[in-house]
Amino acid sequence: MQHRRFILGTAGHVDHGKTELVTALTGVDTDRLKEEKERGISIELGFAPLRLDDETILGIVDVPGHERFVKQMVAGAGGIDLAILVVAADEGVMPQTREHLEVLRALDVRHGAIVFSKKDLSTEDTITLLREEVEELVQGTFLERAPIVETSTRTGEGLTELRVALAGICERIPARTVSGPFRLAVDRVFSKQGIGVVVTGSGYSGTIHVGETLELLPSDKTVRVRAIQSFGEQREHGFAGERLAIALQGRKLGDLPRGEMLVTPSSFGIGYMLDARIHVAEYGDFEVKQRERVRLHHGAREVLGRLVLLDNEVLHSGDDAFVQLRLEKPIVAGRGDLFVLRKYSPSRVLGGGRVLDPDPKKHRRFDPRVIADLTMREKGDPEELAERSIVEAKLSGVKIGDVDAAAMEFLAGAGAVTILGDRVFATRVLRNLASDAYRIVGAYVKTRPLRRGMDKEELRQKLRFPHSRTFNRVLEVIGKFKPLYIRDNYVRTDSADVSISESDKIAIDALEGAIKTAWFVFPRHTELATSWRGKDSLADALQYLRDEGRLRRIAEDRDMHTDALNECLGAIDRWFSEKDTLAVSDFKSLFRMTRKHAIPLLEYLDARRITVRRGDVRTRGPELPGEGRA
Repeated sequence: MQHRRFILGTAGHVDHGKTELVTALTGVDTDRLKEEKERGISIELGFAPLRLDDETILGIVDVPGHERFVKQMVAGAGGIDLAILVVAADEGVMPQTREHLEVLRALDVRHGAIVFSKKDLSTEDTITLLREEVEELVQGTFLERAPIVETSTRTGEGLTELRVALAGICERIPARTVSGPFRLAVDRVFSKQGIGVVVTGSGYSGTIHVGETLELLPSDKTVRVRAIQSFGEQREHGFAGERLAIALQGRKLGDLPRGEMLVTPSSFGIGYMLDARIHVAEYGDFEVKQRERVRLHHGAREVLGRLVLLDNEVLHSGDDAFVQLRLEKPIVAGRGDLFVLRKYSPSRVLGGGRVLDPDPKKHRRFDPRVIADLTMREKGDPEELAERSIVEAKLSGVKIGDVDAAAMEFLAGAGAVTILGDRVFATRVLRNLASDAYRIVGAYVKTRPLRRGMDKEELRQKLRFPHSRTFNRVLEVIGKFKPLYIRDNYVRTDSADVSISESDKIAIDALEGAIKTAWFVFPRHTELATSWRGKDSLADALQYLRDEGRLRRIAEDRDMHTDALNECLGAIDRWFSEKDTLAVSDFKSLFRMTRKHAIPLLEYLDARRITVRRGDVRTRGPELPGEGRA
């Protein structure tokens, strides 16, 4: 059965009973820190699972309510699908009630419920007054027509009704897409004995698998997924819309700061600027000036920056405007991402916005062309929006099924996109990939002229191209933009064949002659090194002779001439035509060699099933060439 998974966030003033409510619903106490127990408030994010029915699972993010911990609240709210606004019946609407509601609005949360907690401490009259106060508060927000559920964790009243209300809301929420590049904002990092470094967060998009290689940005670190859990359940996969704990290989605890993005390689960029549309919060009397310093919260990351007002001199509460955010530290954003802004000092929630361009150039203020471009980015037509999403997907590409069919036909006809397998890539991205491949392979060939070229898989990894199955087709396409020559499993830039100088040819012929003269008594590489006179490495020269079919590697440090190996195979074939088994002593006598050479050669023959070892003797193997050809 395919489960529907959603992230639910709690919001509300300090000590209004959010954590007690989560515990009553799930049986999980999300106050895990000693300081939280002592102080009786939530400082860090808490998490708990709630299964509503056979198909629907909620991951509840219990966020702190105290004003000092708003940034933790933003980290938790960044990936949520629905929210409950908790208001204590004995206290009513308080400052952080309003501030948390503004955060949810800024993050474009569109589904939720209102919960009156601590009903046992109130009267019917106070409940009536509270309803009027809350209805006025949420007017014009996503909670305007939301269900209101009265609860008491002491008596259990309203808990069943709340579960039913949440199940009804989830039926109206479209499930997050699990296709496309994976992204998770890291909101916790810790180390666990026997497992290693673990990061947690809410899956924003895509799917990950155990064993997969991912990137941590903006620190640009590569990691490998060792294990995945969701609320203690061991998993092979992790999906968007889930709370995930991911054990990582290849890094120490100090390497992984909170606030990183864990992403599919080459899917997202790092930037110090954003073009955006922002909305200034209505709950406070705000005035936002040009180049005002602000705190930006995106995912679990907080950075300082300045607001460049592109079409206004000043903004006030309730205003919307185009801005460019110039940041003091980088973030990892995508087009359409949501963020929250707080004043630099005092650090109140100022509002929020949506990213229109995660990698813009600097703009001049009041430039009509800039405003027109941002307006188009905000609205756009199907073709433009489709092309932009494909470009922003970079090397991950976009599944064909995720793109409007008519827009796809138009873009493909215009040459703006290229379809490879079941994915579509921006042609300009593939052109850039061709330039990168040409540079990387060119440098490889220049420093290793005797090699057949760069191995395809090594090139794919250096390019950070995530789709191994389509890489051969990609090489064919980008080879039309830049001269790349492919032969077997190798890529070159000058020609498909190796071209060597006369001096290299003389040295390589001498090396081959020495190995051929030794015949069955094949020398170690350390012995060959004393007489090697080539300007390139001995290892490259030996590989060149192997690629040409003139040598066969018998062991890690030994090569045998192909003519000698063919004679060996012919003699073994004749031996087995008369006898059933071949002992080591027979092998030594047959080729007049010592055990020093006999054992490596026999192990080579065994590995290729030319002979089969049975105890102390060998028998004919299924791969022994009938005519003695290597």
